[in-house]
Amino acid sequence: MKRSLFLLLILIASTAGADVVQPIGAAPQILIAVAGSVAGANGTFFRSDIALLNLASHDQMVVLQWLSQSGSAMAAAITLPAQSGMRSADFVTDRLGQTGLGAILVTGVSSFTAGGPVVADPSARLYASVRIWTPQQGTNGTTSQSLPAIPANTINTPTAALFSVGGADEPPSYRTNVGIVNIDPTLTQTFVLTIVTPAPPGPPGPPPRLISVTVPPMSMEQIPVGSGLTAGTQININPVSVNGGAVTTRWVAYGSTINNVTGDAWSELAVTGTQP
Repeated sequence: MKRSLFLLLILIASTAGADVVQPIGAAPQILIAVAGSVAGANGTFFRSDIALLNLASHDQMVVLQWLSQSGSAMAAAITLPAQSGMRSADFVTDRLGQTGLGAILVTGVSSFTAGGPVVADPSARLYASVRIWTPQQGTNGTTSQSLPAIPANTINTPTAALFSVGGADEPPSYRTNVGIVNIDPTLTQTFVLTIVTPAPPGPPGPPPRLISVTVPPMSMEQIPVGSGLTAGTQININPVSVNGGAVTTRWVAYGSTINNVTGDAWSELAVTGTQP
């Protein structure tokens, strides 16, 4: 009886629930929120190990748009064979010819002309696995952190927050960065980061710390928040209207916390729709 039930569950999953077995992130257009080939603090050098896959049953032309921290953008087109892919341990340098920090908007297209619009092919099924790594000082090994690629059609962020920043064990040993990617094609957006530190037993904790950052369209910014964030620190991220202007929801944010000694790190995507 148990064996029959088990086989029935497998049959249901392989037919009615076919989408369940697809990797999260397969879509005509995906966003890699942070990638780079860039020197960090304390002897670290961060590179992006990216595997880019075409899950469709046909060859797929793919446009890679580099959304740099400086606000400049470039695009390159490649073709991925059907149900195949590519991988590089230093993707930004090897495949894009770039250095520094940025985001990558990956779009499956039917055709592409340099300088022209990038229009997604709805039949494209793209997926990316992303690992940011650095050699570990004093060893022959590496340390790394990961973030999932995001289907671009799901990006609709009114507000967001980060909850797992800073070091729970020894806060001064960690530093935290917050990145914001603005994929709106026209709007420059100003964001306010509100860093809320929980109060210890006794006197009230410090007042919230505010950081303002402006991100041009189709670009990203990474902001150093500093060291010493304690367990329970929350970072709220809110777009603000400037002079009554429009506010975009076409953005995502992430947090990256790095150990100052080893370069060990972790990352998280900001939770959307979170109020202070």
